[in-house]
Amino acid sequence: MNGAPLKVFAPLADLSDEERDELADLLEERELSPGETLFAEGDDADAMVLVQEGTLRISSQRTSLTATLGSGSVLGALSLFAVGARETTAVGDERAQVLLLRRAEFLRLAEDSPRITWRIASALVAELAGQTRAALGSLAAASVDPVGAGE
Repeated sequence: MNGAPLKVFAPLADLSDEERDELADLLEERELSPGETLFAEGDDADAMVLVQEGTLRISSQRTSLTATLGSGSVLGALSLFAVGARETTAVGDERAQVLLLRRAEFLRLAEDSPRITWRIASALVAELAGQTRAALGSLAAASVDPVGAGE
C-alpha cells in the first residue's frame, strides 16, 4: 500500500513520504458494511483505527453517548500504548473503509524505526493534550457561581 493517503490523518501528516510508506505496509485494511461491528465495548483494545472512507457510529452503553466519525478520523490511538478494554462500540454507519494499526505492529515498528514511532507518539500526545485543554475549558465555562457568590 502506498502511504500517500495517510497524510489526511493528523497524527501522520508530518511524517515523510518514505515514513508513511513504511507505516502503510503494517496496516490492515478492512471494509465494513452498514451495521457491521468493527469492535464492541469490552473487546480488547489492540489497534488504532483510521477511518479512510465512510462513517462509523460510536456508542457507549456505559455513558449512553453516541457519535459519528467520518473520513480522516482517528479512533483508539491510546490502544497502541495501553492494554485494556474498548470503552465504546464502533459500527459501520454506512459502508466504511478503515485501516487498523495493531499494537503488535506498532511495537515492531518501534524496534525497527524508532524515529517514526516517536513522531507518531508525539503527534498523538499533542492531539490528546489539545483535547484535554478543550474539555477543561468546557468544564470551566459550564461551572456556575455558587448561590449568592455573585452578590
